[in-house]
Amino acid sequence: MPTAPVFSVSPLFRLQVACSLLIFLSLATADFLAPAFSQTRYTMTTLLHCTREESIMKAFQLMTEGPAESSLRRIVSKPVRVVFKDMRLLNKSLKNYDALSWMSNQGDQVIFVNEKHRQAPPEALAALIAHEALHDDAENSLSEEVESWRFEATVWMALKAKNPALAQLAEGTHPLVDRENRLEKELKAGTLEAFVRSSPGYKGLPETSPGFGERKAMR
Repeated sequence: MPTAPVFSVSPLFRLQVACSLLIFLSLATADFLAPAFSQTRYTMTTLLHCTREESIMKAFQLMTEGPAESSLRRIVSKPVRVVFKDMRLLNKSLKNYDALSWMSNQGDQVIFVNEKHRQAPPEALAALIAHEALHDDAENSLSEEVESWRFEATVWMALKAKNPALAQLAEGTHPLVDRENRLEKELKAGTLEAFVRSSPGYKGLPETSPGFGERKAMR
């Protein structure tokens, strides 16, 4: 996909504009928008470049402040597209992935969130997206994964503290909430790094990667 929107006067463009306008009007009437977006630099127009999914928009709203804001800043600055996806359509081996950050050869980034999480609480989606936003280049490493999972747990705990009802959800209600609660448990126990490093999916990853090292040095 192109690094920036390419506009041309065509029937397809006019259709896209019309659809965007309809989406904007429908979202603007939703309770979750008032008044959060107007009070931040993350305008509706900016966020519509990144997603058309109402559930993800709700997650974005939660990310406009607190620890997840740094990830939202990364997302809107490129911009990064964030979409729900049946992961089996990408590859059968990815069917159980909760999310995946994909980079094109041109450096464009898309975050795919497993379709099964569409009804998950926005706090859980925000934590997951905050994690994936850190994978913003084509290289990965164990250190990057440890930091990304730790950040996800941190975002989850911050958002969960603001919504005590999340603590009352029974296990199995939302798979993504179960994931976040597991990460919270591991982080509090001091075992999160070992938990991440033991994942079979990360076998063979280098200890560190250039992009991650540069980002960490800038913090």
